[in-house]
Amino acid sequence: MNSNNGIDLQSLVRKYNVAAPRYTSYPTVPFWNSDQFSEKEWSSRVYHTYQKSKKAGISLYIHLPFCESLCTYCGCNTRITKNHKVEIPYIDSLLKEWGMYTAILKEGAPLISEIHLGGGTPTFFAPENLAKLLAGILSKAQVADDASFSFEAHPGNTTYEHLADLYQLGFRRLSLGIQDFDPLVQFTINRKQDVEDVRRVMLEARAIGYTSINFDLIYGLPKQSLRTITETIKESLLLDPDRISFYSYAHVPWLKPGQRHYTELDLPQGEEKLALYTLGKQFIQDAGYRDVGMDHFAKPGDELFIAFQQQRLHRNFMGYADRYRPLLIGLGVSSISDSWDAFAQNVKVWRNIKDD
Repeated sequence: MNSNNGIDLQSLVRKYNVAAPRYTSYPTVPFWNSDQFSEKEWSSRVYHTYQKSKKAGISLYIHLPFCESLCTYCGCNTRITKNHKVEIPYIDSLLKEWGMYTAILKEGAPLISEIHLGGGTPTFFAPENLAKLLAGILSKAQVADDASFSFEAHPGNTTYEHLADLYQLGFRRLSLGIQDFDPLVQFTINRKQDVEDVRRVMLEARAIGYTSINFDLIYGLPKQSLRTITETIKESLLLDPDRISFYSYAHVPWLKPGQRHYTELDLPQGEEKLALYTLGKQFIQDAGYRDVGMDHFAKPGDELFIAFQQQRLHRNFMGYADRYRPLLIGLGVSSISDSWDAFAQNVKVWRNIKDD
């Protein structure tokens, strides 16, 4: 099988189809110099970066790790529990951490330009508890006039109250984790939501006033095929999101034991996996979405694509952003912060309360 320019595609796939670290930082995490990097030095980097970029403001990522059930494909840092008593103690820990950062910045009310709630499942938390968290964060901050607040939402448990309460706090963007609509694929990865779940959340969000909705889709999942990719993307396009993220599945069962629920024999690999991406990308682009980056697509009028056209697109640990902010502060377990001249990652386990 050859490409049009004579390059042997099979050889390229075999050569480059290898596991590699996540591309969100350079140097990548395995090469960070953690032995000689101190908390004192990190505090100094954060302070000086903010002093040089006060007008730009801070990008804030908040990791909310809890999920009621394990999606077996997931590579994120999660904690599986049905005990919602973990919510308040974890929020208290986040607010304490934010207080430590505001003390480092030596500002009465630092300027926030971006907030993103990630997970885990942010909508695991009750709406009133998310409001408590955000009110605590914003009580020690100013909000930029052009601030961008977004959150990740599970279609199966995002309620009207979640959407309304977060909207009142300034959120205008949400990202819905869909992955694949096929029943067999969903059963294999232990993630259940149907088209009606997604449609309900979208209609409610649009009615409330949200201006941007993103879909997360994944190619390379177990039991996935050209047929399931075709049907999933067709259904997604009918729902008309503003952005689509089309990620590659990473199979790392030695790090994520949940992925042992299936085997490599269930996975599309090599050229088969590439064909899933090629077909999906073609459908998305044929529907009018523009290629923004390695795995992101946006409508022509979306701010992300406009930033791409104007050569001000930025990539950080939250993904692609339509603005450059030198200081990214990550709160919560496993969160990664970026002072533009250094990275720092929080501990990966939170042990404040028993959840069994």
